[in-house]
Amino acid sequence: MLHTVYLAAEDEPGLAIGRRLVAEASPLEIYHEENGHGFGKLRTKTRNYQQIGMRMPVLMITDLDAYKCPSELIKEWLDEPRSAGFLFRICVREVEAWLLAHRSAISNFLKISEIHLPDSPETLLDPKAELIRLAQRAPRKIRIGLTPVGSATIGPDYNAMLSEFIRDTWSPAIAATQSPSLMRARLRLKELAASVSV
Repeated sequence: MLHTVYLAAEDEPGLAIGRRLVAEASPLEIYHEENGHGFGKLRTKTRNYQQIGMRMPVLMITDLDAYKCPSELIKEWLDEPRSAGFLFRICVREVEAWLLAHRSAISNFLKISEIHLPDSPETLLDPKAELIRLAQRAPRKIRIGLTPVGSATIGPDYNAMLSEFIRDTWSPAIAATQSPSLMRARLRLKELAASVSV
């Protein structure tokens, strides 16, 4: 199996996380990135990713959102066995939970004490809303950047700020200690890395 990876995610923060995960799973490296701009495009293309996964590894990252469990989402999106090269990874419940799981980093990013952060981010029903709520305690630039205005669901600099945070500060290894779904994603990528031929 090839060592290049096709990466797909719902948004820019999801892609930024994918880059970090692939980077720590040498010799894997990213061949192509696809931003779904939400889950809809990813869902409609899941069978395509399954087919690509027969030729090269595919890492698709999506949010669990309102589904009861990851297996329910996978069954609804893909009613056939996955190819060995298709890594269908689900953030419980949203990618923001993986970010909140690195408590010291998110504390420094928002300039707030860790006592304000959730102990178990994967148990939150809406991690994105929690992150935005926490941002109300942050310095003005971060608060304005992350907070939605009008009918928007995220702030004007939400994606850019979080992507920079993920690239420069966030640690998948540390976050995985508080995030079982992230821990499983890292494990699968490391297993894949061990099986590929360079």
